[in-house]
Amino acid sequence: MAPKTSADICGMGHSMKRKEDPRFLQGKGNYIDDIVLPDMLWLDIVRSPIAYGKIKSIDSSKALEVPGVLAVLTGKDLEAYNLHWMPTLMSDTQMVLPTDTVMYQAQEVAAVIATSRYAAADGVAAVEVDYEPMKPVIDPFKALDEDAPVLRTDKEGQTDNRIWHWEAGDKEATDKVFEEADVVVRESMHVPRIHVASIETCGCVADFNPVEGHLTVYMTTQAPHAIRTVLALVAGHVGLSEEKIRVVSPDIGGGFGGKVPVYPGYVVAIAASVVLGKPVKWIEDRMENLQADSFARD
Repeated sequence: MAPKTSADICGMGHSMKRKEDPRFLQGKGNYIDDIVLPDMLWLDIVRSPIAYGKIKSIDSSKALEVPGVLAVLTGKDLEAYNLHWMPTLMSDTQMVLPTDTVMYQAQEVAAVIATSRYAAADGVAAVEVDYEPMKPVIDPFKALDEDAPVLRTDKEGQTDNRIWHWEAGDKEATDKVFEEADVVVRESMHVPRIHVASIETCGCVADFNPVEGHLTVYMTTQAPHAIRTVLALVAGHVGLSEEKIRVVSPDIGGGFGGKVPVYPGYVVAIAASVVLGKPVKWIEDRMENLQADSFARD
């Protein structure tokens, strides 16, 4: 009997033959931008050019004159449905669209719904936003200074930018070790920011069925079950409970953690589909992906 070779052995520590390559090599993958539904509309997003400032006004009149543009949604519009803030996967909340203040460059400010991607982009370019810039704090340590502006004014009783305080171990014993040490070395190390830069940017197709009261969301997501739970928390007050929501995650062109969060674009697309009764597609461009998706480190 011939001895077994490494090709005959599989399991932990041994390579496995790939089975998924043929259809990708033949161009038969199925990504979000491949999904086209009847009567589908397009969404594009107006983003802030400044890091921190007040929104004095949003004028969408010229955008609504662009051929193909059907609607422009702002934070004030979503506020009427209590959708301008949403829960996060970390038991916090975050803005969907701001009502009065932008917190970072490229933050979502308004959304344009149109009959084509190009019309939506032209609509975005026509939206006029009047900002009152304020001085941003970009150093997290300086953000803890007493005179630093408090960002999360939505949190009742919040007087500073401290997110949480956490301790473990014996503080007195630890302090004693340092006090009695012959040599104490202190060093400040900076780990720079990174971005996952997936080949496929984030995107979704939100398809609400007004007859059945069901929502199907096709998303390039790494966490469809967690996403469904968060979407149920977002839309529960309008009658969309978790069993009425289906999240479909087709082929994903890279994730690396950047496709776990619920981005505001998803929620706005869902809101637009619910209001208009038609599927709504949102696909980031590369610049949006690099500016506004979740980062790591730093």
